Amino acid sequence: MSAAAELPTKEAHILKGHEGAVLAARFNGDGNYALTCGKDRTIRLWNPHRGILIKTYKSHGREVRDVHVTSDNAKFCSCGGDRQVYYWDVSTGRVIRKFRGHDGEVNAVKFNDSSSVVVSAGFDRSLRVWDCRSHSVEPVQIIDTFLDTVMSVVLTKTEIIGGSVDGTVRTFDMRIGREMSDNLGQPVNCISISNDGNCVLAGCLDSTLRLLDRTTGELLQVYRGHISKSFKTDCCLTNSDAHVIGGSEDGLVFFWDLVDAKVVSKFRAHDLVVTSVSYHPKEDCMLTSSVDGTVRVWKK
Repeated sequence: MSAAAELPTKEAHILKGHEGAVLAARFNGDGNYALTCGKDRTIRLWNPHRGILIKTYKSHGREVRDVHVTSDNAKFCSCGGDRQVYYWDVSTGRVIRKFRGHDGEVNAVKFNDSSSVVVSAGFDRSLRVWDCRSHSVEPVQIIDTFLDTVMSVVLTKTEIIGGSVDGTVRTFDMRIGREMSDNLGQPVNCISISNDGNCVLAGCLDSTLRLLDRTTGELLQVYRGHISKSFKTDCCLTNSDAHVIGGSEDGLVFFWDLVDAKVVSKFRAHDLVVTSVSYHPKEDCMLTSSVDGTVRVWKK
């Protein structure tokens, strides 16, 4: 069997319901459910394996750009064009809290491991840290050393990592208050972390994905072939870390071999820009979303 044959390139379901561009699609922690969000100001909860819409959440005043669910699947956070970070109860659909403080639109949100904290990335060049357990709507920390919009954020147990249009991936060690900065020289659109925690994958607006060693910042590999010049398009790794995945502005999805950076598979996933790719935590299954208004579920 070739490696490519093991990859999810067969369409299993099309999730329809959003009006206008879908900006993010995310599996939950165990991969049984998915949350999507978009230009229509809604967040939608799906069973992607059966292609069924379970619930629609409405409260945002403008487009919703990102969403992340807690490890116990009880709460989720969202952000977008209305400059606020929303903290939701999954089952009731109620907004528990609205965190205000960003001076511009908010691009990305992530919970920490214990789901006690949300970190958001904004147009105002900052990362903001919010405490979900306290009743305060003020950030408990503001990281504002970036020189331009922060597009993406990932968390480890001890670090917050942000990717910015200023061309940097910055790592903040929360225990010792230290910052490390890796300058890639190109606007950084999306970052994600390998499952073993050793590498950071950065999508740049020069149509490259770059793999960095998380501790040294060394550039390990560069992946090319897709188009990424003007839209926010996601990148991630498969759950085995064997392959890198990237969406492309021409509607294609690319799989590269992690080590030698060869394109092992590429296929047309959507008619328009692929905004988001999310890989199942255990199975060979993937979600893609697009400006074309659809979310697609791919299996091998």
